[in-house]
Amino acid sequence: MAKKKAEPAEGEEPETGGGKKKIIMGVVSLLALGGVYNFVLKPKPAPTPEELAMVADAEPIEGEIFELPEMVINLDDPVVTYLRVGLALVLEEGTLAADFEAESAIAKDVILADLSSRTAEQLRDPVGKQIVKDELSIKVRDAYDDAKVVRVLFTAMVMQ
Repeated sequence: MAKKKAEPAEGEEPETGGGKKKIIMGVVSLLALGGVYNFVLKPKPAPTPEELAMVADAEPIEGEIFELPEMVINLDDPVVTYLRVGLALVLEEGTLAADFEAESAIAKDVILADLSSRTAEQLRDPVGKQIVKDELSIKVRDAYDDAKVVRVLFTAMVMQ
């Protein structure tokens, strides 16, 4: 026959076989699993329109530089008629200069159209030259749908 457990004396707690410890361990395990879910597995909320706008307005990271061949351009000026200009494009990080050759004609077209409408006076003044360079950067970037090209650099400039 099976042995009967001894009855606890008055004022003593009956033995539960570690039941309280099992409950505490279960609660701790549930809390740990909840923490893991919350920090690792829980899906991230969709970004708000404000967060998306901040990312879209962020400045692109500069990468390689692609040098264009020098160009000779007729200026819109009755006195100084020619501009020989050397240009380089600062590409976005991840856009390789070696792969950009085929697409460089788009930038050349935008640059030619813009500079041929300029006068020598606009290009002589350092402030005017910076304005032209900034405007060219915006136009070239727009031509590539705000991707691939970050900005335009002047590498050489001669007018006559």
